[in-house]
Amino acid sequence: MKTYKILIPVFNDWESLLNLLNKIHILKIDNLAHIKILIVDDCSTEILNKKIEFSSFQDVEIIKNSKNIGHGKSIARGINYLINKNDFDYLIVMDGDGEDRPEEVKELIIKSIEIPSKTITADRVKRSENIFFKFSYILHKTLTLILTGYSIRFGNFMCIPKQDLNLIVNNNDLAVSFSGTVAKFFKNKTSIPSIRGIRYHGPTKMSFLKLIRHSLLIISIFRKAAAIRLAVLFIIYSILVFYFLKELFILLVLPVALINILTIFIIFFLYRKNSNFNLLNS
Repeated sequence: MKTYKILIPVFNDWESLLNLLNKIHILKIDNLAHIKILIVDDCSTEILNKKIEFSSFQDVEIIKNSKNIGHGKSIARGINYLINKNDFDYLIVMDGDGEDRPEEVKELIIKSIEIPSKTITADRVKRSENIFFKFSYILHKTLTLILTGYSIRFGNFMCIPKQDLNLIVNNNDLAVSFSGTVAKFFKNKTSIPSIRGIRYHGPTKMSFLKLIRHSLLIISIFRKAAAIRLAVLFIIYSILVFYFLKELFILLVLPVALINILTIFIIFFLYRKNSNFNLLNS
């Protein structure tokens, strides 16, 4: 049997993590694979007072960041740590709050046994948030598609064979956006349908502003293509305004030009800020 490492970033929400691990344990997937757990503690201020111990898992390891670096960079740091340790065949990345459903871990493993050489993403087919956030995610996916040319229907929840992981582990993109990096570098991947679960404890931590930042970070992985697409869209818009509303040309074109320039600047700034990061010493 192959060894699967499940990487889970955590910040303070230990109760949800224990709930998640118990649900994975109940699935009894240890008859399909050797299961190991890596928890990346993002410098939590709350202490885990209970020993994590489940018979289904061969190993449960916790590494702690020296400072709070955020969800995405914690995943990147965990990947760097695992590649150096080299004790797994497949990596499954998931959230620890219940929004990535534990039963889909089994589906990912079964799919990877059927197709052992491909990265398998959990593509969202249904979400559990309110109408506002569902609409916001539609805008996020639409904006990403327009500016990158990629329809990215998955988040961080996925299963990656080690040989694929080796292709991106030393890439600066990994610290910027894990899902964006996978979308960019892994063309020959497959997927399972995934339903966004409901958090075990408390409301979602994703705000509208965090969603905007998340979207811009993904787009920044494709920053050069996005800049070209924005420029082309602006040229088309300017031609149409000049042709149909010539008398309002400056009034209608100048604000859009400023927004375009600002957007391109933000995309490149975010990439440079987040890619220049020492993951191993975090």
